[in-house]
Amino acid sequence: MLSERQDHIRAGTLVQALNIFDPERPLRTEQELRHYFVERAMSPLQEVALLLQHTERPQKILFTGHRGSGKSTELGKLALLLKDHFFVVGYSVKNVLNLFDVSYVDVVFSLAAELIRAATEREVRVREELLRHILDFAKEVSKELVIEDRAEAEVGAALNFYVVKLQGKVGKEATTRTLVREKVEPRLSDLLENVDLLSREIERATGQRVLVIVEDLDKADLIRARELFYGHALSLTSPACCAIYTFPTALRHDNDFIQIRQSFSELVVLPNFPVDHRDGSPDEAGLARLQQILTLRAEERLFTPGASAELVKWSGGLARELIILARQACLLAMEAEKRTIDEGVVAQAATRMRIDYEVLLTSQQLDLLRGVQDGKRVENDEHHRALLHNLSALEYRNDEGVWYDVHPIVRALLQE
Repeated sequence: MLSERQDHIRAGTLVQALNIFDPERPLRTEQELRHYFVERAMSPLQEVALLLQHTERPQKILFTGHRGSGKSTELGKLALLLKDHFFVVGYSVKNVLNLFDVSYVDVVFSLAAELIRAATEREVRVREELLRHILDFAKEVSKELVIEDRAEAEVGAALNFYVVKLQGKVGKEATTRTLVREKVEPRLSDLLENVDLLSREIERATGQRVLVIVEDLDKADLIRARELFYGHALSLTSPACCAIYTFPTALRHDNDFIQIRQSFSELVVLPNFPVDHRDGSPDEAGLARLQQILTLRAEERLFTPGASAELVKWSGGLARELIILARQACLLAMEAEKRTIDEGVVAQAATRMRIDYEVLLTSQQLDLLRGVQDGKRVENDEHHRALLHNLSALEYRNDEGVWYDVHPIVRALLQE
């Protein structure tokens, strides 16, 4: 992890670049966003900010885009834009829940827990009787669990401690998840009432409306994600605060997507950085922005003239793929005792990523991808949704409209 001194400089060595090119570390702090954030064409951020600021009713927004497109960084930027207007609580469900076993009860519970955590950490003056009411509810739904009880001078600290412990158990222990779901599901209205009471109390104490940003739900498998957003949309949209949920782009190609869309205030699409136009000619503006992602983090002298262009080309316009490839190229260059990243190590990094797809994709999927490449579209069926979810097929959009293409890494497999 970068030190506080390092997080605002360009890498001057491959070792520094290895740490700066960290795919698990989206830009979060104001300093990181100021130095490393790259705006993209057709960014929806300003539109979302205006919607949230100027609508009276709490908005429930689906925020979608390919996994790795940079949603977490964009949402970090949005939180920064709204910090003077909203009490923003952002968190990743991946860090507090089990994405392989996630239910709508877990999501609503995590939202409540994160509100409590944020109010405690920011020392919001919440009335003690409300905190005791929520603490009693938390203990009631988990009374069969062994959770350390700790005396605290303030009930807010006691509530935060208890909920953090309970949330940790829900995230890690299958038996605890099952028990809490059994207790909470018949009392979901009580949990939602507590969320609403706490939201209104935070608004009263801070003078700011509450906005909760729930990230990484788009990383759940499509069956669970569909159950969340189609089967239990009402629970996700019930809290009396503004909320943004990340949403799998593949589910936009589900027959029931229209019903999902009608349950939420807005659907916002984060486009990939375009690398080509629909006709296959290079999109120079998109390529230049992707180059910026590299050169804002690492000095240009660390790349030979064609290396950064090759990294950008292979990324397919996905910011996370670009960072992964750059990190792999750093490692390969260091292993070869080189001081710079050249086209040879970039080719090796691309080959390693291609092998992952070669192992993953079936012959049937490769045939479908050939159709995507030729027709620039995907069909509304389970097989094409899988291609979008595993990133072998990518969506692009610009002033010309929307089209689909095969991930550049995968194209070589279609010739075999």
